Amino acid sequence: MDHSEQEILALADSLADPVFFAEHVLGVEPWSKQKEILRAVQHHNRIAVRSGHKVSKSHSMAVLALWWAITMPDARVALTSASFQQVVKILWREISGMYRKADLRVPLGGQLYRDPSSGLIFPNGNEIFGFSTDQPERAAGISAANLLYIVDEASGVQENVFEAMEGNMAAGAKMVLTSNPTRMVGTFFDAFHSKSKYWKCIHISSRNSPNVTGERKIPGLAGPEWIKEKAEEWGEGSPMFQVRVEGNFPGQGDNSVIGLALATEAKIRWANASTMGPLRIGVDVARYGEDETVIQPVRGFKALEPVTGLNMNGQQVAAKVMETIERLKRPTDDKVYVKIDIIGLGASPADFLGVMDRAKDSGVVVRPVNVANASDKPEIYADLRSQLCFDLKEWFEAGGAIPDDEKLIQEIVAATYELDAKGRNRVLGKKAERKLLGRSPDRRNALELAIYEARPRRTIGGQQILM
Repeated sequence: MDHSEQEILALADSLADPVFFAEHVLGVEPWSKQKEILRAVQHHNRIAVRSGHKVSKSHSMAVLALWWAITMPDARVALTSASFQQVVKILWREISGMYRKADLRVPLGGQLYRDPSSGLIFPNGNEIFGFSTDQPERAAGISAANLLYIVDEASGVQENVFEAMEGNMAAGAKMVLTSNPTRMVGTFFDAFHSKSKYWKCIHISSRNSPNVTGERKIPGLAGPEWIKEKAEEWGEGSPMFQVRVEGNFPGQGDNSVIGLALATEAKIRWANASTMGPLRIGVDVARYGEDETVIQPVRGFKALEPVTGLNMNGQQVAAKVMETIERLKRPTDDKVYVKIDIIGLGASPADFLGVMDRAKDSGVVVRPVNVANASDKPEIYADLRSQLCFDLKEWFEAGGAIPDDEKLIQEIVAATYELDAKGRNRVLGKKAERKLLGRSPDRRNALELAIYEARPRRTIGGQQILM
């Protein structure tokens, strides 16, 4: 054996180490927790990583995908996530960028496509590609001598997708799951609990970030200032902090109306949510200087981006509502229903909208809502405010979607309830929520109003009667 052959064998042995590959082929320097993930794939078939935010999960998955596809014979890497948008905008963007930078240093070969469905294909047939969890049958039809599944945001992936992938695990495939641990059920949860003996489990808190520990400074990763900010904003004991900073499962209390998992799933499906259906507007008018007036448009099962403002009077709110309607209204929208909480300052914009010519011309129908009224379902809910919160939960369960809005999600998961003396559900009052959040839940309340299908009422003998 001549010297060049020895060098080739030595290099082959070195490339079997994903950390060596990252440093010498891709030109990236993994930090300690990244190294733990990369080397775990060398020695285990099932790896589950639960973590907080900003700890380079996607960067680690990009290294793994390229290492596997380039160094393994007859290799395929299949990428998926809770939504295909996650694959496109996060995983594939990370892989594509890393591949291009490395290719300038060490030509890697292969054909890189913009669409992750087409992926990255090498001359020997090895490939990296993405597939949608809307098509679980695609997961079942993947085969290769060396197959690696990478599942991002795995806590939100439906069980039929895991069932489809499981059939290929018998042939020696490997699977890496990464996620913020949002759900207390499913394959990802089980990997850390009832089935942990089958998985190599790795936990990364945002506090483990090298920017926090002092290991080294890496732009974009969690730092002590961010952690301090979130502790003050959410509270260290809150589900939001436990999941998104500590990387712990939320341990949701029995008295929460809407769990973090449900809200997170609604956020994930927002980009692809249907906008078929009428335009509806919910308006929550601020009562204090620091609170927001929120105008929340909803079309179909998609909550559109809200319009917010501070210290607006009734006429200004009404004008802003009309601007929102005129921007979003379609020719097919015969009527646009605007629902306004009229307790306190909400009566003023409702009155202005009721007499505005441009509102009448646009088919605007104002529905004043008093959330202190009796519920439409008085045998179940103590008041209308409680009903609206539970209606929002049902809307999420039916497919409702929300934009990526941390304030809104925090307000959603903050809602808790108790049973009153008649055994009905009563949601925590606004004063208590203000104490918990440091503000009024204006964004959630506006969304609740937007999706509320009010039943008409009449006043008979001094009492409001549902019609």
